[in-house]
Amino acid sequence: MIGTHIGNYRIVTELGGGAMGEVYFAEHAVMGRRAAVKIIREELSTNSEMVQRFVNEARLVNRIGHPNIVQITDFGEVGSRYYIMMEMLEGETLEERLERVGSLDEPTATHIAIQIADALRAAHELGVVHRDLKPENIYLVTRGDQRDVVKVLDFGIAKLMQTAIHKAVASTLPGAIMGTPDYMSPEQCQGDEQLDHRTDVYAMGVMLYRMLTGQLPFHGETVMEILLAQINLTPRPPRELCPELSIAAEAIINKAMEKQPTQRFADMLELRRALQAKAAPAPAPAAEPAKPAASVPVKAEQKEKAPEPPAAAAPAPVTQQSAADQEDQGRRVGSKLARILVERIHKGKLTLPNMPTAARECLSMLNDQSQSMARVAAAIGRDPVIAPQVLRRAKSALLERHGKVRTIEQAVARIGARQLRSMLMDLSAHRLFESRNPAIRKITRQLWEHSVAVAVLSRAIAKRRRDIDPEVAYLAGLLHDVGKPVAASLLLDVERTLDVPPQNWLASAAWLGVINECHREVGVALARAWELPEEIMLAIARCERYSAEGPGTVTSVVCLANALAKRAGVYAGDTDVNQVETLIIEGKMLFKLDDAMIDALMTELRSQDEQRATLIE
Repeated sequence: MIGTHIGNYRIVTELGGGAMGEVYFAEHAVMGRRAAVKIIREELSTNSEMVQRFVNEARLVNRIGHPNIVQITDFGEVGSRYYIMMEMLEGETLEERLERVGSLDEPTATHIAIQIADALRAAHELGVVHRDLKPENIYLVTRGDQRDVVKVLDFGIAKLMQTAIHKAVASTLPGAIMGTPDYMSPEQCQGDEQLDHRTDVYAMGVMLYRMLTGQLPFHGETVMEILLAQINLTPRPPRELCPELSIAAEAIINKAMEKQPTQRFADMLELRRALQAKAAPAPAPAAEPAKPAASVPVKAEQKEKAPEPPAAAAPAPVTQQSAADQEDQGRRVGSKLARILVERIHKGKLTLPNMPTAARECLSMLNDQSQSMARVAAAIGRDPVIAPQVLRRAKSALLERHGKVRTIEQAVARIGARQLRSMLMDLSAHRLFESRNPAIRKITRQLWEHSVAVAVLSRAIAKRRRDIDPEVAYLAGLLHDVGKPVAASLLLDVERTLDVPPQNWLASAAWLGVINECHREVGVALARAWELPEEIMLAIARCERYSAEGPGTVTSVVCLANALAKRAGVYAGDTDVNQVETLIIEGKMLFKLDDAMIDALMTELRSQDEQRATLIE
């Protein structure tokens, strides 16, 4: 199917598949818009009953039309097979999130569960029961400034599959059970064919249990053991596994997971209301509000509304000194947070971003000379984000003048192993600088521009020497400040877990101070997790000064490139002009460069602007 056109869309690569169909990534030929296309399996395309069910499912899901359900944009027939075209989702499944972080805090889990319940309520009103609700079928995306927007996948597919497959195996396996045992209701485990919406209520309870405790309620060595546990056993109380869990959250889980359907929430609307009531802030006490702490400035409108106390008891006015005290307190808190992050790094307890699977797989193959470029191309083709970028790079004016590029394999051959290795690292690193938080989005974008500039200059300096690999220098320059966006994301996660108003959190100066104090350690930890060469790790750790080993080191190359980029004004934050000039003077002497050579480096940087813009669009 790859290369097939469906209207204005061209199928680029396969994303995966299930029992009903195969899913492909497609791209609009003119507008570049992305879509996911599910095509019914060829062996089922001649089964009139399955085709009709596929058609009915597309119509039904389209009728639901809920924003938390994956949207169907088109439906039709290609060749002899029917297809469903859906919105392309970029993010991660709830299962992937839980595998990465273990469990979720209560506000986050509640936020996700409310959206799932709302989507299921809309489906249940049209008579659609999911029957295979599980974290793998919950996708989390970002929409503008909104994090963790839910998209429920495979709506109704489990119901259709169960009916059809059950008939096919009934003669040899009476009472066949379809579904995912870990999330199946007791009645589903017993093979009840008359399941209603309350089986989804039970699955929601299991998912809440998993999100909040990090564990499944039932375990077993075999599928049958899990099925029997779902039918007969009572799970361990959630608060035993997570003592900080609220009583209200535990009560919701217990009610949703009642063995008898009649004892559960009557429907998803009732469950959603229970979640919303738990999430709502408690009403303020009818007492006089407490006076703000001395270190927090009092707003003018608060002072106007407050009753005037006796003169002797009047609060001291907010002065420059009190503001300074607050900033100093912020710095102390920031320094402590930085130490905590560093300590967690050294103990191996810090969860760092993973390199995209396709990029890691391809880089491993590129380092193995026995692997063919065809296999590299196949791995790239499976990634819906990386594949279009590789095609776009290969179709640039510089490369396509040697002939048209139409396939991923042609693109990989045209780019070459060395440039492809750098490009995969570009793509992997750039994701770390793409903050979803509007408060730091601008500064992370500036950090990325600075990092690319340092990378370009590092490669240009290394090309003038024979003892340094220009591509290694490029990657070291690209990643020299990678710890900053990673540390920033970690701090934002800490902020979200604190029960304090945003204005009581770290001042911006202190917040940046935390990052500056620990980003080198964070960057080295990331490089180690990504299995990068030791010379890149050394450059990340020590690039603020020249290496004692002289100019033949990547660290010294990145140090000079960093100073030159700052002089060119490509930097995020304040710079010490005198320090920058001192480093450039030392670098010129170390690398034996004159002013004309420095000017040539800066000209090369400016000439790379267009190429830099196409690295990640």
